[in-house]
Amino acid sequence: MALKTNPFLLKLKEQLTCAKCHGLYTSPRILPCHHSFCQNCIEVREVQKVLYSVQCPSCDAEPIELSSLDEVESKFSVTPKLNELRDVYDSMKESEGIHCGNCFIASAASYCKDCNKTLCNDCIDAHKKWSEFATHAILGLEEALKAPTESMIEEEAEEKVTSHVSPILSAISGREAEIREQGEAVKEEIRSFLKSLTSSLEDKFISEVDEIIDRKLQMLEKQKKESLNTSHEIKELEPVEKADIQFIGSKESISHHVGSVVSRAGLEECKVKEIATIKHMPEERAISFELSIELPNHELHLDLPASSISLSIEPASANTTTKHSQVIDARVIPTDKPRVYQVICTPVIRGRHQVCIKALGIQLKTPSSFTIPFNPYIEQVITPIRTIGDVQRPCGVAVSDDGRVIVSEYSASVVSILGNEGKLSFGNEINNIIFNGSYGIAITDDCCIIVADYNNHRIQRISMDGQYVTSFGCAGCGPMQLNYPRGIAISRAKKLVYIADTSNHRIQIFNCDLTFFGLFGKKGAGNGEFNTPHDVAIDNEGFVYVTDWNHRIQKFTHDGKYLTKFGSNAGQLNRPSGIAVDNAGLVYVSEYGKNCVSIFTSDGDFVRSFGEKGTGENQFKDIEGGITFDKDGRLYICDTGNDRIIVY
Repeated sequence: MALKTNPFLLKLKEQLTCAKCHGLYTSPRILPCHHSFCQNCIEVREVQKVLYSVQCPSCDAEPIELSSLDEVESKFSVTPKLNELRDVYDSMKESEGIHCGNCFIASAASYCKDCNKTLCNDCIDAHKKWSEFATHAILGLEEALKAPTESMIEEEAEEKVTSHVSPILSAISGREAEIREQGEAVKEEIRSFLKSLTSSLEDKFISEVDEIIDRKLQMLEKQKKESLNTSHEIKELEPVEKADIQFIGSKESISHHVGSVVSRAGLEECKVKEIATIKHMPEERAISFELSIELPNHELHLDLPASSISLSIEPASANTTTKHSQVIDARVIPTDKPRVYQVICTPVIRGRHQVCIKALGIQLKTPSSFTIPFNPYIEQVITPIRTIGDVQRPCGVAVSDDGRVIVSEYSASVVSILGNEGKLSFGNEINNIIFNGSYGIAITDDCCIIVADYNNHRIQRISMDGQYVTSFGCAGCGPMQLNYPRGIAISRAKKLVYIADTSNHRIQIFNCDLTFFGLFGKKGAGNGEFNTPHDVAIDNEGFVYVTDWNHRIQKFTHDGKYLTKFGSNAGQLNRPSGIAVDNAGLVYVSEYGKNCVSIFTSDGDFVRSFGEKGTGENQFKDIEGGITFDKDGRLYICDTGNDRIIVY
């Protein structure tokens, strides 16, 4: 009867009642969502034969997966405080009042939250006198009724989380201390370095001043002696040296030259952006190229000195036994552009090379490769590395990135692809393709072949497997009309196709989809005029070079504006036919009139020539066809009259 009228017991019973069975807890278990139920009231649903799922009956929390039914007991912890409260409730239920949980005689007046016990007034006084219990939280019975049992459960959960997170927080605190300690060490290193640097700079500048003083005094002493020797001639003399010594300091540039503070992680995120502008250095028998480094966004302040950059340059195709002997010496020089460096190296062999770049000993991302070109400045005797035969009067040649050699055979009126599988030819109505004198060829970015169909006055586009794609052109002198077209070149930089419209004495320009873009040139011998232009070539910057049978090469902008001409002084040309530009900007010209190949800089300065008329090695006959480079820097020349391709 007392249970029905005692609010504390009613509240306690409410907190000890399972929300599922509405009875008092039996073996209570707590779920991750902090809701408690009797162990038997937790529903376990079989998902698969070896997988079970538990869903909280009170909320929409994520189901918990179990591998067996036995895991209900081990997975979900018992709530000790609920069991203790159940014991308190059972003992209180047997009497009409709330008794002291310590002496079990007097009526309870308060509740100790820490001991989880009801206490009478006498026991409370004794409780407070003991130093061990002095800090315990004592609540009145009414106040204790307001504190829900769930809060006790949450406290237990918080204790578990704290015990799990504490090691992580401790490790983070340790790392914070390590970073601060390392930062202080770096600061001290900077202070020490700057002290040493200041001392060195002071000695250096003072030494320079002393040298200037000595030099000026020596000059004045010399003038004094000369004046005494010529004392019989009275002249009005001025001292040859002035007191004009001064120091020029530049505060702005100091931070760029002293050094930079970097983290290893920041350097590891840097990567090589590109290798560009390869140039020959004849006097040093070397080549140079520019190297740019891209920084992560959080390291944009970083300024890496050239002295911190090191390179390893090796042939890309070399095996492990030969790589070491073929490593190229290189030095790095700063430029006036941020994070752009000039690299100067002396090639051992030409061809594709791998570049491994390190900054402060840390290897940067994306190791890059580049081609060391055919070098006419270094090679005293230029000799071919192989000869490709079984071709009939070749007039055009191109090489794909995978190494297949595409040749237009004028006499056979076919285009042939030479690869590891052998020779594949198309034309002569094979795959409905017909040529009447195939001439210049080029490979597009989408791996199609563009062919100048010389006597049919048209251009044909063919796939690499020999399937006809499209064609355009007919005999005439209007736009997109042709008159014996010969050479073809594609500008990767400008996405344009250039065709030598030979007997119309002009160059026609097309977009990559072979729609008309424009044209330039006419018959004549003036600047920008042509006499049967045979071939066209494009350099890395998009400039256009045309072989002109006015015995010269003319250079234009991508849209046909005349720039310059060369070939009439040193290295006098005689009927230039084929033309190609290597990745270092040297211009190679095959001469029909002299059966040789001449080499010029992009400004028209003659470098050298090689070859002569004949049928032997390094000899040519009627080389009116094209020449080209592959991606590894090898030079391919159409030796038209000898029915072969010579590779250098």
